Amino acid sequence: MFRTKLLLPLVIAVFAMPLAAVAVPLMTETIAQNVYVGFDDHTYMYVSTVDFFMESPDSYYDGVWIGTDQYLDHSLAWQHTLPPGLQVPPDAITRAKLKIDGEYVDIRGNTVAIENTWNWDPLEYQWHDNSVYNLASVDQAGFWNGGFLGVEVFAIESNLRIDDAVLMMDYAYAYSSVPEPTGLVLLGLGLVAGIAYRRVHHA
Repeated sequence: MFRTKLLLPLVIAVFAMPLAAVAVPLMTETIAQNVYVGFDDHTYMYVSTVDFFMESPDSYYDGVWIGTDQYLDHSLAWQHTLPPGLQVPPDAITRAKLKIDGEYVDIRGNTVAIENTWNWDPLEYQWHDNSVYNLASVDQAGFWNGGFLGVEVFAIESNLRIDDAVLMMDYAYAYSSVPEPTGLVLLGLGLVAGIAYRRVHHA
């Protein structure tokens, strides 16, 4: 009887310990304009950077681990916010790249989905990985028009770490048929002046 009473709290404590120590994945997005990107030697109009963190019980640390290990999520999904009002077409993407910064990538084959399309190269086979995807020539209908660009990485190796992802874009807005606020003000003033002129000359 004594042994049963002693073992029960011990068993509960052992099972509770991993739950208390589980790290929680976090991500933050930073939007910036007119950013010079060194590896591409180009200044982009619009840059969305998503940084990944893990929150442990007593600290934060960079990167999110994924993999086939039983204690890890097998994939990591996130979104990049697109420029407000962007509709392609009539607007146009003139230059766009997505860079995924990973660590400990040692198997070529970790698959990447961008906006639910799978015909992208896997994360590159190298220890320190900076896979870059050229998105400027994408012709998939609606690819740019949801307000966000969805990305997901699926790991086929035991573990790898994703540290950050950067979406870099140049784009051109088409001429809008909707009058701008300044145009509306001028149009209103013109109508008022026209009405006043007619009243004066018809009085």
